[in-house]
Amino acid sequence: MITNDNFWIWFGGIWLAVGLMFLVIGGGIGWNSRALDARLDAEGVSVEGVVLGKEIVSRNDGPERYRVTYRFSDAHGDAVRGSADLSAETWDSLVERGPIDVRYLPARPSTHRVLGQSGADALLVFLFPLIGAVLAAVGGAIVVNALRKRGIRRELVRSGAIAAGTVIDVGPGNLHINGIPQWVLRYRFQDAQGRAHEGKCALSQEVARSWQPGAVGRIRYDARDPRSRVWTGDRW
Repeated sequence: MITNDNFWIWFGGIWLAVGLMFLVIGGGIGWNSRALDARLDAEGVSVEGVVLGKEIVSRNDGPERYRVTYRFSDAHGDAVRGSADLSAETWDSLVERGPIDVRYLPARPSTHRVLGQSGADALLVFLFPLIGAVLAAVGGAIVVNALRKRGIRRELVRSGAIAAGTVIDVGPGNLHINGIPQWVLRYRFQDAQGRAHEGKCALSQEVARSWQPGAVGRIRYDARDPRSRVWTGDRW
Protein backbone atom coordinates (compact mmCIF):
# COMPACT_ATOMS: atom_id res chain seq x y z
CA MET A 1 0.00 0.00 0.00
CA ILE A 2 1.32 3.44 -0.91
CA THR A 3 1.60 5.81 2.06
CA ASN A 4 3.34 9.08 2.85
CA ASP A 5 6.20 7.08 4.29
CA ASN A 6 6.89 5.03 1.15
CA PHE A 7 5.50 7.22 -1.65
CA TRP A 8 8.89 8.31 -3.00
CA ILE A 9 10.25 4.78 -2.82
CA TRP A 10 7.33 3.61 -4.99
CA PHE A 11 7.64 6.62 -7.28
CA GLY A 12 11.37 6.18 -7.80
CA GLY A 13 10.97 2.41 -8.07
CA ILE A 14 8.53 2.81 -10.96
CA TRP A 15 10.94 5.12 -12.80
CA LEU A 16 13.76 2.67 -12.14
CA ALA A 17 11.72 -0.30 -13.42
CA VAL A 18 10.65 1.55 -16.58
CA GLY A 19 14.23 2.66 -17.18
CA LEU A 20 15.53 -0.90 -16.86
CA MET A 21 12.80 -2.08 -19.24
CA PHE A 22 13.89 0.47 -21.85
CA LEU A 23 17.51 -0.59 -21.39
CA VAL A 24 16.59 -4.25 -21.90
CA ILE A 25 14.47 -3.50 -24.98
CA GLY A 26 17.12 -1.27 -26.54
CA GLY A 27 19.84 -3.79 -25.78
CA GLY A 28 17.71 -6.59 -27.19
CA ILE A 29 17.05 -4.70 -30.42
CA GLY A 30 20.73 -3.92 -30.86
CA TRP A 31 21.88 -7.46 -30.03
CA ASN A 32 19.31 -9.03 -32.33
CA SER A 33 20.33 -6.70 -35.16
CA ARG A 34 24.02 -7.51 -34.78
CA ALA A 35 23.33 -11.23 -34.55
CA LEU A 36 21.19 -11.11 -37.70
CA ASP A 37 23.82 -9.13 -39.60
CA ALA A 38 26.49 -11.64 -38.58
CA ARG A 39 24.33 -14.57 -39.72
CA LEU A 40 23.59 -12.91 -43.06
CA ASP A 41 27.30 -12.26 -43.56
CA ALA A 42 28.16 -15.87 -42.75
CA GLU A 43 25.27 -17.77 -44.38
CA GLY A 44 23.54 -15.29 -46.66
CA VAL A 45 23.27 -15.44 -50.45
CA SER A 46 23.56 -12.27 -52.53
CA VAL A 47 21.18 -11.68 -55.45
CA GLU A 48 20.07 -8.78 -57.56
CA GLY A 49 16.56 -7.53 -56.90
CA VAL A 50 14.37 -4.96 -58.59
CA VAL A 51 13.35 -1.61 -57.13
CA LEU A 52 9.56 -1.38 -57.19
CA GLY A 53 9.15 2.04 -55.64
CA LYS A 54 10.74 4.85 -53.66
CA GLU A 55 9.18 7.22 -51.17
CA ILE A 56 10.09 9.72 -48.49
CA VAL A 57 8.14 9.13 -45.30
CA SER A 58 7.65 12.28 -43.23
CA ARG A 59 6.67 12.24 -39.58
CA ASN A 60 5.89 15.15 -37.31
CA ASP A 61 7.80 13.65 -34.40
CA GLY A 62 10.91 12.46 -36.23
CA PRO A 63 13.27 12.82 -39.19
CA GLU A 64 12.33 11.91 -42.74
CA ARG A 65 12.78 8.30 -43.78
CA TYR A 66 13.98 7.27 -47.21
CA ARG A 67 12.13 4.06 -48.00
CA VAL A 68 12.48 1.69 -50.93
CA THR A 69 10.22 -1.23 -51.90
CA TYR A 70 11.81 -4.08 -53.84
CA ARG A 71 11.41 -7.65 -55.05
CA PHE A 72 13.86 -10.50 -55.55
CA SER A 73 13.70 -14.22 -56.38
CA ASP A 74 15.12 -16.88 -54.08
CA ALA A 75 16.96 -20.04 -55.13
CA HIS A 76 13.63 -21.74 -55.93
CA GLY A 77 12.44 -18.92 -58.14
CA ASP A 78 9.87 -17.73 -55.63
CA ALA A 79 9.35 -13.97 -55.52
CA VAL A 80 10.03 -12.27 -52.20
CA ARG A 81 8.91 -8.70 -51.61
CA GLY A 82 10.33 -6.34 -49.01
CA SER A 83 10.95 -2.75 -48.01
CA ALA A 84 13.75 -0.98 -46.20
CA ASP A 85 14.75 2.45 -44.91
CA LEU A 86 18.06 3.60 -46.36
CA SER A 87 20.40 6.51 -46.02
CA ALA A 88 19.60 9.50 -48.23
CA GLU A 89 22.71 8.85 -50.33
CA THR A 90 21.91 5.18 -50.97
CA TRP A 91 18.26 6.02 -51.69
CA ASP A 92 19.27 8.68 -54.23
CA SER A 93 21.51 6.19 -56.06
CA LEU A 94 18.59 3.84 -56.76
CA VAL A 95 16.02 4.17 -59.54
CA GLU A 96 12.62 2.56 -59.93
CA ARG A 97 12.73 -0.66 -61.96
CA GLY A 98 16.50 -0.58 -61.48
CA PRO A 99 18.67 -3.13 -59.68
CA ILE A 100 19.20 -3.40 -55.93
CA ASP A 101 21.58 -5.71 -54.08
CA VAL A 102 19.85 -8.09 -51.66
CA ARG A 103 21.32 -10.66 -49.28
CA TYR A 104 19.05 -13.33 -47.77
CA LEU A 105 19.17 -16.54 -45.76
CA PRO A 106 18.61 -19.56 -48.05
CA ALA A 107 16.66 -21.41 -45.38
CA ARG A 108 14.47 -18.38 -44.70
CA PRO A 109 14.32 -15.94 -47.63
CA SER A 110 11.99 -13.64 -45.67
CA THR A 111 15.07 -12.74 -43.62
CA HIS A 112 17.04 -10.40 -45.84
CA ARG A 113 18.87 -7.11 -46.05
CA VAL A 114 19.59 -4.69 -48.88
CA LEU A 115 22.92 -2.97 -49.34
CA GLY A 116 23.02 0.16 -47.21
CA GLN A 117 20.20 -0.88 -44.89
CA SER A 118 20.65 -0.49 -41.17
CA GLY A 119 20.22 -3.72 -39.25
CA ALA A 120 17.74 -2.03 -36.91
CA ASP A 121 16.16 1.36 -36.49
CA ALA A 122 19.20 3.34 -35.39
CA LEU A 123 16.93 5.82 -33.59
CA LEU A 124 15.43 3.06 -31.46
CA VAL A 125 18.78 1.45 -30.78
CA PHE A 126 20.12 4.80 -29.59
CA LEU A 127 17.07 6.32 -27.91
CA PHE A 128 15.82 3.30 -25.95
CA PRO A 129 19.07 2.77 -23.99
CA LEU A 130 19.49 6.54 -23.56
CA ILE A 131 15.95 7.00 -22.22
CA GLY A 132 16.36 3.88 -20.12
CA ALA A 133 19.63 5.08 -18.62
CA VAL A 134 18.15 8.49 -17.75
CA LEU A 135 14.98 7.03 -16.20
CA ALA A 136 16.93 4.36 -14.30
CA ALA A 137 19.42 6.92 -12.99
CA VAL A 138 16.68 9.33 -11.86
CA GLY A 139 14.57 6.53 -10.37
CA GLY A 140 17.54 4.98 -8.61
CA ALA A 141 18.56 8.35 -7.17
CA ILE A 142 15.01 8.95 -5.91
CA VAL A 143 14.87 5.52 -4.27
CA VAL A 144 18.30 5.89 -2.67
CA ASN A 145 17.45 9.37 -1.38
CA ALA A 146 14.07 8.20 -0.05
CA LEU A 147 15.67 5.24 1.74
CA ARG A 148 18.36 7.52 3.17
CA LYS A 149 15.74 9.94 4.50
CA ARG A 150 13.70 7.07 5.92
CA GLY A 151 16.79 5.82 7.74
CA ILE A 152 17.47 9.31 9.11
CA ARG A 153 13.87 9.65 10.29
CA ARG A 154 13.98 6.31 12.05
CA GLU A 155 17.26 7.19 13.74
CA LEU A 156 15.86 10.57 14.84
CA VAL A 157 12.71 8.96 16.23
CA ARG A 158 14.90 6.51 18.16
CA SER A 159 17.58 8.83 19.54
CA GLY A 160 17.05 12.42 18.39
CA ALA A 161 16.82 15.37 20.74
CA ILE A 162 13.26 16.16 21.86
CA ALA A 163 11.49 19.48 21.40
CA ALA A 164 7.95 20.83 21.48
CA GLY A 165 6.64 21.72 18.04
CA THR A 166 3.82 24.23 17.72
CA VAL A 167 1.50 23.83 14.72
CA ILE A 168 1.41 27.05 12.72
CA ASP A 169 -0.62 25.86 9.74
CA VAL A 170 -2.30 22.74 8.40
CA GLY A 171 -4.12 22.29 5.10
CA PRO A 172 -4.29 20.47 1.75
CA GLY A 173 -1.01 20.12 -0.15
CA ASN A 174 -0.13 19.35 -3.77
CA LEU A 175 0.67 15.67 -3.25
CA HIS A 176 -2.02 13.09 -4.09
CA ILE A 177 -1.75 9.41 -3.16
CA ASN A 178 -4.26 7.01 -4.70
CA GLY A 179 -6.21 10.06 -5.84
CA ILE A 180 -6.51 11.38 -2.28
CA PRO A 181 -4.91 14.77 -1.49
CA GLN A 182 -2.35 14.68 1.30
CA TRP A 183 -2.30 17.51 3.79
CA VAL A 184 0.73 19.48 4.93
CA LEU A 185 1.34 20.36 8.56
CA ARG A 186 3.77 23.20 9.28
CA TYR A 187 5.31 23.66 12.70
CA ARG A 188 7.80 25.72 14.65
CA PHE A 189 10.13 24.61 17.44
CA GLN A 190 13.16 25.75 19.40
CA ASP A 191 16.37 23.76 19.74
CA ALA A 192 18.39 23.41 22.94
CA GLN A 193 20.14 26.73 22.25
CA GLY A 194 16.83 28.55 21.95
CA ARG A 195 17.04 29.03 18.18
CA ALA A 196 13.75 28.89 16.31
CA HIS A 197 13.23 26.50 13.40
CA GLU A 198 10.34 25.66 11.12
CA GLY A 199 9.47 22.41 9.41
CA LYS A 200 6.69 20.63 7.62
CA CYS A 201 5.44 17.12 6.99
CA ALA A 202 2.83 15.43 4.80
CA LEU A 203 -0.08 13.72 6.56
CA SER A 204 -3.26 12.02 5.54
CA GLN A 205 -6.34 14.22 5.72
CA GLU A 206 -7.73 12.22 8.64
CA VAL A 207 -4.59 12.64 10.74
CA ALA A 208 -4.02 16.26 9.71
CA ARG A 209 -7.55 17.27 10.76
CA SER A 210 -6.77 16.17 14.30
CA TRP A 211 -4.21 18.99 14.54
CA GLN A 212 -5.11 22.65 14.75
CA PRO A 213 -2.89 25.75 14.71
CA GLY A 214 -1.51 26.27 18.19
CA ALA A 215 -1.53 22.57 19.08
CA VAL A 216 1.79 21.19 20.34
CA GLY A 217 3.38 17.94 19.20
CA ARG A 218 6.66 16.14 19.80
CA ILE A 219 9.65 16.90 17.56
CA ARG A 220 12.80 14.83 17.28
CA TYR A 221 15.82 16.56 15.77
CA ASP A 222 19.54 16.22 15.26
CA ALA A 223 21.20 18.31 17.95
CA ARG A 224 24.17 18.94 15.62
CA ASP A 225 21.96 20.01 12.73
CA PRO A 226 18.38 20.95 13.72
CA ARG A 227 17.48 21.18 10.02
CA SER A 228 17.26 17.39 10.24
CA ARG A 229 14.04 16.86 12.20
CA VAL A 230 10.93 14.77 12.22
CA TRP A 231 7.36 15.32 13.44
CA THR A 232 6.59 12.21 15.46
CA GLY A 233 2.83 12.73 15.60
CA ASP A 234 2.77 12.39 19.39
CA ARG A 235 1.00 14.99 21.52
CA TRP A 236 3.19 17.01 23.83
